Amino acid sequence: MFPRRNLPRLPLEVHLAELRRRLLVFLAFLFGLWVLLFLLFSHLVPFFLWPYRRAMGKFTVHMVFTTLPEAVMAALKSTFFMALALTLPLLLYQAWAYLSPGLFPHERRLGRRLLALSFFLMLAGGLAGYFLFLPILLHFFLSFGYAHFQANLRLQNYLSFMAKTLLVSVLLAEIPLLVALLTRTKIISRRVLTRRWWKILGGLYLIALFLTPGDFLSQLLLLFTLYLFLELGFLLARFL
Repeated sequence: MFPRRNLPRLPLEVHLAELRRRLLVFLAFLFGLWVLLFLLFSHLVPFFLWPYRRAMGKFTVHMVFTTLPEAVMAALKSTFFMALALTLPLLLYQAWAYLSPGLFPHERRLGRRLLALSFFLMLAGGLAGYFLFLPILLHFFLSFGYAHFQANLRLQNYLSFMAKTLLVSVLLAEIPLLVALLTRTKIISRRVLTRRWWKILGGLYLIALFLTPGDFLSQLLLLFTLYLFLELGFLLARFL
């Protein structure tokens, strides 16, 4: 990093005003998309139910709600998490646009590469969560219970589980980029992972335990994914 003694310094109020403006832009887009998705909820139902239908296979699909406002609340929650996942790229862009004026040209070039890569990883994480993780988890839980019981899953529980899984998938996909950035800035190194392998593995399991409490299979799957992303981050650092 190079000294920034000759760079102009703006008052703190200017920085705060710019940060506030960009946060308001993000929140406005988030709220607007949330409202739009909620209004289109009836058209999005096949999209929401596809992983469930795929996991059920030949069995009849049943989805129930037990209270009058449950369907509305389920629609509100699921569309909010979807809107949040879809607007995360905008949040990253706003953060980049806020920080980039204070960077040197070589740092801005690196930042643009990281920003483009983060968009790609978010898309890949969302697709993997929808087409891979959701069907696998749903198939395990439903097939295990369907041998003895009839599956009448509550609408709110399913949509909440699906939306949170997709959001977590999008966030987890950013781990390789974060690890690569920390490696490039020499905050962490591959040697640390080798020396403290068990401690890092234990820390990753605690994260998986926090994100998926009471679900051992999901914890193991998330633990494996976190470790894989950690290794991918060290590999990615070589090419940045």
